[in-house]
Amino acid sequence: MKNIYFINKHMEKIYMDLRQLRYFKTIIEEGTITGAARKLHISQPPLSSQMHLLEKELGTSLLERGARQVTPTEAGSRLYRYTLEMLDLETAAREEISTLKTGHQGVLRLGLVSSGGHRKLYRLLKQYEDRYPHIQIKVVEGNSYELLDKLRKGKLDVSLLRSPFSTYGLEMVVLDKSPMGVGILRPWKGEVFLKDLGDSPLILYRRWEKIILGECEKEKFRPNVYCVADDARTCREWAEAGLGLALAPMSVLQESSRLSVGILKEDALFSTLCLARRKGNGESQSGRLLFRMAREMEGAADYPERM
Repeated sequence: MKNIYFINKHMEKIYMDLRQLRYFKTIIEEGTITGAARKLHISQPPLSSQMHLLEKELGTSLLERGARQVTPTEAGSRLYRYTLEMLDLETAAREEISTLKTGHQGVLRLGLVSSGGHRKLYRLLKQYEDRYPHIQIKVVEGNSYELLDKLRKGKLDVSLLRSPFSTYGLEMVVLDKSPMGVGILRPWKGEVFLKDLGDSPLILYRRWEKIILGECEKEKFRPNVYCVADDARTCREWAEAGLGLALAPMSVLQESSRLSVGILKEDALFSTLCLARRKGNGESQSGRLLFRMAREMEGAADYPERM
């Protein structure tokens, strides 16, 4: 993995090595070549020389060299994004090969959404550990969109995801289906339509914002949206603070001991928690084993073809 080459528009091979990319990444993050050289424990002249060589090979300027600071050009910003991905893949490869040398049978790179704690998942992981004790599990946490991107790029073997998301190119096993609910501090429970919420301030989970507003439009109801949050747990916490009614998956709202929780009756408002992997070749043995166990697990079902 030392050398990487690309083909430019003139059909010329452009060679870069991972050392150059690590140097480039450090310069961008430190903001100065002097600071980067200090962090890399090398002198400044060879570092500058490597950057000039990289720019010559790519045929474009990557850095704006100011009197006090170095900033990336547009081309430099794009290369920086690719650099992060390539170095992440290098790290993953090194870690997996290292575990093989130390007697492990591999690494399972598992993505977990923040609201992904579920008894079926914990039971599945316990069975997996019992059956394959020499496989090391590396957990990466994030929201479903972040994890989906990493899964598609091969940075994860398997990931727990919460709908809605694009299912293209994925295989999935459902672990849980949870209706969307309403969480409120005052005593209240039962089932309710969105229009029954009146002009109460609503705290929406961003991933469901368009769907909820679409349902409101169908019912000719104009909601009073107080805030939109990126994390379902934030919706719950703001409702616990008395700032409004939280609209989020029931499984998240029910973790609160303070909120009264009701179920939204709209048919389109349910959240699915599922284990996902990429279709086709290229999946790891460790991921394939976990996915097979998920299919075998009592209560697990295939994800519907369309959402």
